[in-house]
Amino acid sequence: MKKAFTLLLFVVAAVWQLVAQIPSTSPIPVVVRTVATDGTARVYDYGKPGFCDTLVQTVSGDIVLAYGLDSLGNETDSLVCDSMAADLTGKIALISRGTCEFGWKALRAQEAGAIGVFMYNRLWNGEIEGTTSGGPVGMGAGAVGAEVHIPTIMLSKEDGLAILDKINAGHTVTGFFEVRSFGGARTAYARQTPQESIKPLSDMGVTYINIDNSTVPSVAINAVITDPNGQTTSLSETLTDVAPISVNTVVFADSYTPSAVGTYNVKFTNSLTPDELEQSFVISNDHTFALDDGNLIANTNGTAELDSAGFVDGGFKFDIGNVYRTGPQPVTATHVTFVLGNHSELYTGDPGSDVLYINIRNADPDGNGNIPNPVALPTGYNGLNENGGQVLPIVATEYVLQETDQDFQYTTVELPNPVTLAANKIYLVTVEYDGSSAGTGIPPKFAFGGEAPPAGEVGSVVYYNDSLRVNSVAFFRKNFFLRLHLDGYATGTEDVLEDSKVTVSPVPASSKVNLDFDLDNMAAEVEVRILDFTGRLVSTRSLENVQKGRFGFDVSTMPTGTYFFSISTPEGFRSKKFQVMR
Repeated sequence: MKKAFTLLLFVVAAVWQLVAQIPSTSPIPVVVRTVATDGTARVYDYGKPGFCDTLVQTVSGDIVLAYGLDSLGNETDSLVCDSMAADLTGKIALISRGTCEFGWKALRAQEAGAIGVFMYNRLWNGEIEGTTSGGPVGMGAGAVGAEVHIPTIMLSKEDGLAILDKINAGHTVTGFFEVRSFGGARTAYARQTPQESIKPLSDMGVTYINIDNSTVPSVAINAVITDPNGQTTSLSETLTDVAPISVNTVVFADSYTPSAVGTYNVKFTNSLTPDELEQSFVISNDHTFALDDGNLIANTNGTAELDSAGFVDGGFKFDIGNVYRTGPQPVTATHVTFVLGNHSELYTGDPGSDVLYINIRNADPDGNGNIPNPVALPTGYNGLNENGGQVLPIVATEYVLQETDQDFQYTTVELPNPVTLAANKIYLVTVEYDGSSAGTGIPPKFAFGGEAPPAGEVGSVVYYNDSLRVNSVAFFRKNFFLRLHLDGYATGTEDVLEDSKVTVSPVPASSKVNLDFDLDNMAAEVEVRILDFTGRLVSTRSLENVQKGRFGFDVSTMPTGTYFFSISTPEGFRSKKFQVMR
């Protein structure tokens, strides 16, 4: 019998005030847009602040440039760190970033009667704040953020100046903070999942928000999944007696298991409002896990970054990570790919300072099937283990920045040895940077692409500075270009040997293991390495004049356990697993 799991979260205290915040933790979706009298309209990608109330009703008003007053009572600039120069009653204030805290600026606007704030990422003198490219950032509360109740967002430099240009040209620009009744769609566990790690999607769902002040007797929540072949599957749940001003998280009782390679589209609807949500995910045959959407545009792509002060205060440390879940069979990880937006800024020429550390950890070491989500963990990666204890990498390697590296390039790092990822487990892949040796105070800028993970809270991104943030998408609102590749992945500089070209027997083995080759052409030399389960090199052997035939390997003195053949031929590379049992 199908059952709906519904979590009710009630919004409390003064919910009918039009002045309400959009905090980063808000479960209620809000669309921010503008309409100008010249006929143009925009919907914005924006950074939300991490403070104050939840917005439960739509807020709209004309946008005006806000000015502050200096100590002599003269208008100064749009930084508004001091008194406000004009009455802003019923208006949305346009304020530039810089000099004082976000919360302080928003409070000044609120005190002047503003019903909302559009912050934009630019100093008054035209210089970009810090070293950022002008993209949206999350806003900290600061000392007075808790006193701010009006909706406040951070726009990019370009978006803020575009609004200002229209105002200066005599056009009226109206801003909207629109509350929606549908959000938090959750589909696959990753935007792209390799075919060998397909698993049932048992956490698929969506969030329905009753923004009325009356109980909703019944509402049907529906999802239609269209697979790569055009076949559709429908899922449905019904909520009854939905409380006023409540957030209801629905998980479909029926799971969905993808099968075909290609793109899947999911459309979520409900029976009471016209709101629709659409998401897509991919099952791929290129042996790659990814959360990003693949839209990497060199030099203009967004980056997740800390300001210099936050980087230094956090001990010159900034790590980013993506969480991936394996399917019902073990798989072998071989490579990690990341994208850095400021190779040129970080490079010092000192190999000891120009190091990025690539690690894979068990994200669920306590085995309860979940990771702390969302939560900030002062204990760092050890906080992933809810039973206590260390959470050490299961595989680790380094990448040293090169002078020839380009910003926004795909950097693929081969793991020192293949590592087996167990079935139905959760793994955290990280790229970690410690700038204390470099001493420049410049934080890394890791590229991202795509909105929140397609699984919402099910798919997770993390970052680590002074503490570990799990599911930090609320802060950056993006997914990192940080991909995990499995055995068979081609880096672009080497070919992958077809699986059928080399086979292993017997399985398992006790004293001898055979490799049978069926190559297209005679290979003058084939290099075979044997690695143990931890990735340690056991032995190396070169085979000559190989095309078809069997080659035996003595394993009689090797302890029982799991091993890997790492096989390099002129036709490509292949990793093969074997077991020694007695």
